[in-house]
Parts: sequence; structure tokens; C-alpha cells
Amino acid sequence: MPSDVAHLIKVASNEISRGINTFAHKYGLTGTQVQIIHYLSESTDNIYQKDIEKEFNIRRPTATNILKTMEKDDLITRLSVTSDSRLKKIVLSDKSKVMEQPIDQFMSENNQKILSTLGTLERRSFVRALKKIPQK
Repeated sequence: MPSDVAHLIKVASNEISRGINTFAHKYGLTGTQVQIIHYLSESTDNIYQKDIEKEFNIRRPTATNILKTMEKDDLITRLSVTSDSRLKKIVLSDKSKVMEQPIDQFMSENNQKILSTLGTLERRSFVRALKKIPQK
């Protein structure tokens, strides 16, 4: 059994993604769409595409395709910003707002399930270490 860190992270990521995708399928969504809806519902700031790119560590073309699909499926709305016509604020549609509570509940329970095997100090260290990985 391989014990290299990259392999273990990939295995854990696949397991987590599988759980989110299973939940998302009940609503006709993808796991990524669920995560973006959750991110938008948790945020108190204005969110733009560049924020989603940064938050999910995805490239611009990927974010563009995901957000175009979400807009086409009436999950989000892009609103023009008066101060900069190039910027579009991303907000949840009424269709997504209906799913907000079950998505937030699932994500909270999923986080608890993931962290439940760790002690309090291990949780803090684990989360801190995970946040460092994408930094360059």
C-alpha cells in the first residue's frame, strides 16, 4: 500500500468528491456546483469570477465554463457592476436559494464527518496544513 503523501491526499479527495457528487445528484447538480452554491451562500461580500477561481484553485477557462453552465441552468445570475462594466457580480438565483439550506446542512455534516476521526489539536493542524498546500 503506497504511503506517499500525494497518493493519500488523492485517495481522500476522491472519497470526499464521491460523497459530494452523490449528494449533488439528488438535486441534478454536480459536486462543483454544490460547492459554489455553498460558497456563495456563505459569503457576505460581493463575489466575482476571479474570487471563485481563487477559492477553488481553478483556471479562468474552467471557471468560465462552470459559471456559464450554472447561469444557463438558472442556478446563478451575473449582475453588471456600475463601477466597472467588465465585472459581473455572481449571485444565487431563486432556484439555488431553495437548495441553500440542505446544501449548507450537508456541507456542515460532511465537514464534521471528515474531521470526526481527529482530535481537537489534530483538526487545527490538519486544516492549517491543508491551507498551506496550494500556496506557492
